[in-house]
This record gives sequence, structure tokens and C-alpha cells, in this order.
Amino acid sequence: MFILFILLVTFVSGIVQEKCTPLSGTNAYRCIKNLNEIDELTRTVNIYNEDERSQVNEPCLEFKKCYEKLKCDMDDDILKTITNMVAFCDVIEFHQSNEFAECDDKIGEKNSTCISDWAPFPPAVPDDEEKTKKVYQKACENFFGADRCVEKEVTENCGSEMWNLFQKHYLALNNLFESCDLDEMGNIRT
Repeated sequence: MFILFILLVTFVSGIVQEKCTPLSGTNAYRCIKNLNEIDELTRTVNIYNEDERSQVNEPCLEFKKCYEKLKCDMDDDILKTITNMVAFCDVIEFHQSNEFAECDDKIGEKNSTCISDWAPFPPAVPDDEEKTKKVYQKACENFFGADRCVEKEVTENCGSEMWNLFQKHYLALNNLFESCDLDEMGNIRT
């Protein structure tokens, strides 16, 4: 009787979690289509180019409407992909925000060496795997600039709140691209 009472109280108080309802039919198809489109765009879109970034807006907008239900009953690999695509959409949204644009303008006016030299995701060196490894290693060691100068530039010119958003989104990109093994502050894990 006591167990029945506990179950009844739990049910009435809402502690029992509802089972998720997965997408099906055309809704599932559309959501997966947007997921695939975003996944493809992560490989081709230059997030620093406004025209290219705008290509992601519609698929991201539609995907963000359905991704929670798409996660229902999925295995860990698919969940990771979904999480990464949502993070990519968030990064694009961040780069298109007025706050980011204002900050970018302020920092651009300074014409600092730190920002102009900063390349967290450098291109590969054509036909030279060894040089490419070194370029990537240096980028990881200086993920937020030499001596974390990017943090200093963003914080001084735009405030600590903008820095926190900036850091969050660039670490999310790093996780998406699996570029560097970084901790939550952007330092190489040892």
C-alpha cells in the first residue's frame, strides 16, 4: 500500500519523466534533411563571410524547431551529431548578432596584431603533412591567441560577457571540428 501511495504521489507531482515522442513521417524526413544540409554546410561555409553564413539561416531555423524530438531514442553518435549541428547554428547566430558586429567593429578599428595573426582553425599546408601537423599544433597551443591575447582584446573592447559568449562559441566550433583537445577554458589538456 505504501509503494502504491509513493507511485501515486510521484505521478501527481510530475516527477515521473514523460517518454519522448519521436518524429515520424514527413516531419522526421524534413528534420533529417535540414540536419544533413547543416552538416554539409559546416564543411563549406566560411563563418566570417556574411553571404556564406546566411546560407545556413533557413536550415538552422527549421532544424531548431525539430531537433529535440529528433533526439528521441537515438544512439550516442547521432545525439553527438545533433548537438554539434545545434552548436554550429548557435555560432552562426552569434556571428550575425548586433552585439558581435559591434564588438567586431571595435576590435577591427584597433587593427591589432593579435587579432590579425589569430587563426584558431588554419588551413592545411598543401602536400606537406608534417608542416600541417606543426601548424595545427601551434594553433591549438594559441587557440585564443598568443598569451590569450584574443581574450584580452575582446574583454577590453567589448566586456567580459561578450568574451564569455565568444569563448563558448569558439570552443563549440573546436568540438565540432575536433581540432584540438581543449578544456572548458580553451587550454590544451595535459
